[in-house]
Amino acid sequence: MHRPCDVVFVSRQRLVGRTNGSSAYLLDLAAAARRAGLACILVQPSPSFFGRMPVLRLTSDMEVFTRHHARGAVRLGRLLVALDPAVWLSAARGVLARTTRRAGLNMHWLKDRKAPYSIAVPWTDADRTYGARHVPDGAIVIADYIFQTEAFASLGRKPRATATIMHDLFHRRAELVAATGASDSVVAVSRKDELDLLARADLVIAIQQAEADFVAENLPQQPVMTVPMSFAAIATAQPGEADQILFVGSNTEPNIAGLKWFCENCWPTIRNALPEATLQIAGTVATGLAGYGVPAGARLLGMVADLDPLYSRAGVVISPLTFGSGLKIKLVEAMALGKAIVATSVTLQGVEEIAGPAVCQADDAAQFAAAVVSLAKDRALREKLGLKAIAVAEQHFCATATQDQFTAWLLDRCAGR
Repeated sequence: MHRPCDVVFVSRQRLVGRTNGSSAYLLDLAAAARRAGLACILVQPSPSFFGRMPVLRLTSDMEVFTRHHARGAVRLGRLLVALDPAVWLSAARGVLARTTRRAGLNMHWLKDRKAPYSIAVPWTDADRTYGARHVPDGAIVIADYIFQTEAFASLGRKPRATATIMHDLFHRRAELVAATGASDSVVAVSRKDELDLLARADLVIAIQQAEADFVAENLPQQPVMTVPMSFAAIATAQPGEADQILFVGSNTEPNIAGLKWFCENCWPTIRNALPEATLQIAGTVATGLAGYGVPAGARLLGMVADLDPLYSRAGVVISPLTFGSGLKIKLVEAMALGKAIVATSVTLQGVEEIAGPAVCQADDAAQFAAAVVSLAKDRALREKLGLKAIAVAEQHFCATATQDQFTAWLLDRCAGR
């Protein structure tokens, strides 16, 4: 009997579990491959993924991988520990910088510096050698982001098939950032370079149809497949409590900028109308807001192990993004959980026709605040929107609807078709 081939994901994300949208998406694809009976291997060829965190705690989500190879790291149970002293020194410098800042000391030489965007850090010869050593013969190799397509040429042997997870349109994101005057930690890529990187794979995996359409239009010979993020929708809407407003997000520039815009331009109006309202901010976005000084009524919760109770209590879920591209995964999560949502057009980019009827859209600050207040005061409306959101999630974002085509492609390539 023919042995099924391995599926190797090459990633330079700080992947520890479903802690952010891009990590959740990669793990979603790996889980689909495992359900199809294929073994999944994670190869992280560069220690740059540690950033300034020398010890990472892996969640049970990482058990989807039968093997995990990380250069410059040692595995101790569920801990992944960096071996490079530079990572430990960078972490110590960051802690010292934050401590002195809180103490009111202004030491310019100790200015806190963010780690480079590891996903796009240039590949080194050591990265290539490590990647080639840990990719088995005849594997299907999937690059996590276009920048990891560098691995394909360094394997020294032809893989059974290659794919790249698109995640985002980087050149378009750079254009949006420039238009809003915001700052972004993500690398800027030209349109031409992005197309060149996308063309390296046998298949491009897009997270939403708008990005797949971009590939089809600009690389007509390039196979592309839309595989949206999947969520299991609940049975009924959760209207929650009128005075509970919720935002969930990771520590990214779009989330930080969007929350600051909301706090400064929308929250005062909401609090005037709803004096008892509280804004619950969950996720690592709290790290990016450190030192910002969130307004009265707002709470920075940080990482929350179980978000279900927060979603259940929330009367309104907000997504006030002012720039960014790619599918906003927390939008889909909130829809699958039957929530009333107020979101900007940026949040809905790429899924406007699908999700638009189930979400209150507002870009103007006054309109955004008014939508939140209106939903908070009307439980029946919250329930109605929640039911619409569940219907959209069931039709477009359940695992069967999103992953069948992807697993069929994997099995066909394993069979040599």
